[in-house]
Amino acid sequence: MKLRNVRGFDNIDDYVKYKLDVYSKREKTFGTLFELMFDEQDNVMVETTDGYRIHKVTYGEFKNKILKAVGSVKSAFADVPVGEIIGLYMSNCPEWLVCFWAILAAGYKPLLMNTRLSNDVLNGILKQYAVKGVISDGTAFEVKTVLKEDAIAPSDEIADIVEFGSEIYFMSSGTSGKVKLCAYTGENFYYQICDSVNIVSTCPDIKKHYKGELKHLVLLPLCHVFGFIAVYLWFGFFSRTFVFPRDLNPTTIQRTVKKHEVTHIFAVPMVWDAVAKAATNKIKARGAKTYKRFISTSKLVNSTGRLGDFLARRLLSEVRDGLFGDSITFLISGGSEISTSTLSFFNGIGYHLANGYGMTEIGIVSVERSRSKKILNSGAIGAPFGYTKHRVDENGILLIGGKTRATRILVDGETVCSYEDEWFSTGDMMRFENGRYFASGRVDDMIICENGENIAPQLVEKELTVEHVDRACIFTDCDGRVAVIVSVPGCYTEERIGKIHQALVEALASARLDRAVGKIYFTNDSLLASGEIKISRKRLAQRIANGTLCTFDPNSVQSHSEELALGLERELCECFAEVLGKEPCEVGRNSRFFQDLGGTSIDYHILLGRIREKFGIEIFDGGNEHISTISEFAAYIQNKQ
Repeated sequence: MKLRNVRGFDNIDDYVKYKLDVYSKREKTFGTLFELMFDEQDNVMVETTDGYRIHKVTYGEFKNKILKAVGSVKSAFADVPVGEIIGLYMSNCPEWLVCFWAILAAGYKPLLMNTRLSNDVLNGILKQYAVKGVISDGTAFEVKTVLKEDAIAPSDEIADIVEFGSEIYFMSSGTSGKVKLCAYTGENFYYQICDSVNIVSTCPDIKKHYKGELKHLVLLPLCHVFGFIAVYLWFGFFSRTFVFPRDLNPTTIQRTVKKHEVTHIFAVPMVWDAVAKAATNKIKARGAKTYKRFISTSKLVNSTGRLGDFLARRLLSEVRDGLFGDSITFLISGGSEISTSTLSFFNGIGYHLANGYGMTEIGIVSVERSRSKKILNSGAIGAPFGYTKHRVDENGILLIGGKTRATRILVDGETVCSYEDEWFSTGDMMRFENGRYFASGRVDDMIICENGENIAPQLVEKELTVEHVDRACIFTDCDGRVAVIVSVPGCYTEERIGKIHQALVEALASARLDRAVGKIYFTNDSLLASGEIKISRKRLAQRIANGTLCTFDPNSVQSHSEELALGLERELCECFAEVLGKEPCEVGRNSRFFQDLGGTSIDYHILLGRIREKFGIEIFDGGNEHISTISEFAAYIQNKQ
C-alpha cells in the first residue's frame, strides 16, 4: 500500500532525506525545529479516543493551539524575565506538548519535571535552580504554580514570538542517589534527529507503516529522555502520528493499540517482562500440551530467519491477537537491561522487539538494528549511530563521545560536566563482540564479597529467576550483607514458598553464590517502588530496613502464613472490585458474587479471566459458580498451589 503523508514522495527514504536536507541548511535552534516539525500541516499528529470515536488533530491544528497558548503563558508569567526556567509537571497528554512548545516559544527554558519523584525532591530542585514557576496539571509547588488550563487557555490573538528559549532540561531518575539536570540545545536535538535518520537507513523494519500510516503509542513519559527523544522527537520531526491512551490500564493499552492500529511501541523492560509473563501464564493455563506446542513453535520461528515471521503469522496469530494484533511493526525496549527470554518471546511470536541504549546525560545513542532474530534475542544494544562514538575503557566501562549528548550536566545547582570534546563515562560495563555492544551491568552496582570476589548482579540475577519468581535482585542490605530478594506475587502457601526457596538455594549453589549470599528475603510485593521504572539497589535496601517493603523469611514461612492468606484475599478483593466497578471496601470476604454483590454471568466470566491472568490458575467448569466469595476463591487457589 502506498504510504500516506510523505509530502508526495514515493517512499519514506526520499521524504526523510528531503526533510533532513532542509534542516541541515538552517540554524539549529528550537525555533527552526518548531517550524520544520509542524511544516506538514495536513498530516494527523494526535489521535485520542473517548471510548467510542477516534478524534484526530492535524499538525496544522496543533500548531495553532500552541501559537494561541503562547500569549497565555506570557501573561501567566508576566513577572518572569525571558530566559528564565519554567517547570512543566504533567502526565502524558496532548496538552503536555502544547505547554512544552508554548514555554519555549514564550522565550523560557522548560524544565521537564520527573513526575515519578517526590514533591519534596522536586521542590528542592526548584529552589536550587531558582525556577520561577511551574505549569502543573494539579500539583502545587513552592514556587508560582499555574494550572495547565490557565497557562494554555487560547487567546484571541496569536502572540509575537521574538525568540525561542535556548535550552531544555531533563531530570535524571535519581537511582544513583543524586538527581541531575541535563541541558540540551537545539543543536543537540539536530544531531539526535540525524542519528534517527541513520536508523531509518540501516533498519528497514523501523520505518514500516501499516495501511500506509505509522502510529506511535505514547507510553513512555515525555519528561524522560527516552520518551521525548525516541518517541516524540524522532517521529514528530517526520510528522508521524501519536496515539495517546486514556489511561495506563493494561486492558486500555491493548484496546487502544488495536482500535487505532498502532504500529510502534517503545517501553521499558518491566513493561515487556510483565506482558510476556502474563501471556505465557495464559498459554500455560490452557494445558501442558498447548504450552509445549507454543514453546516448540516459537523456537522454530526464532531459528528460521525471515521465514520465521511467515510461520508466526500462520501458526501464532491467536497469541498476537491476544496481545496487540497485527498492526505492530516495531517495538523497542530501553532504560535498563531486558532479559533474553522476554526478547525471545516477542520475536518468537512474530513481532520485532529490539534492545536500545541511552541515558539522560547522553540521549539515545544506539539500538540493535539487525533483522536476525538470533541477534535481536541476544540482548545486544547494537552499534553507535552516525554522530555518536562508543569506546570501552581499560576497566570495561562504556565511554560516549559525540554531539548528541547534553551540552551541560548539573548537580546540586552547579554545572559539573561539559563534554563537547571529551569522552563521557556512562558507568555501564560493556563488552564488544562482532561489531555489537552488550551491557553487563553498572559499575556502581558491583558487589564485593568478603572473600574479595566481585559480583556483577545483572549477570547472575537471571539464573535466580526460578519458577514462580517474578524478579530477583542481589544487593547489599543495611547490615552490610550480600543479600538476595525475590518477589513472588501470587504465592500464598507454605508448600509453594518452600519449593521456591529450595530451587533458589540450588540456583545460588549452581552460580557459586551460596557462600557469598548471607541473607535471602521473600516478598509478595513488587521490587519496584511506586513510580520507578528500574530498580535502585540502594533504595531497595532502605525500603527493607524501614519496613516500607514487606518481606518475610522463607525459613519461618509458617508464622507468615496468616499474613500470606490475608494478602491473597486482598488481591482477590481488588479483582472483585475491578470487575464489579466497586470500591474494595464494599466487597466483604464472604459477600456472594451474585446474590450480595449483584454480579452477572458475564461479570463472573471476566472475574475468572482476571484470576487466570493474576494467579495462573484456570477455573474451567461453569459448575464452579458455587465458588462465589473471596474466601472460597482463596481456598480454591491455595488448594491448587
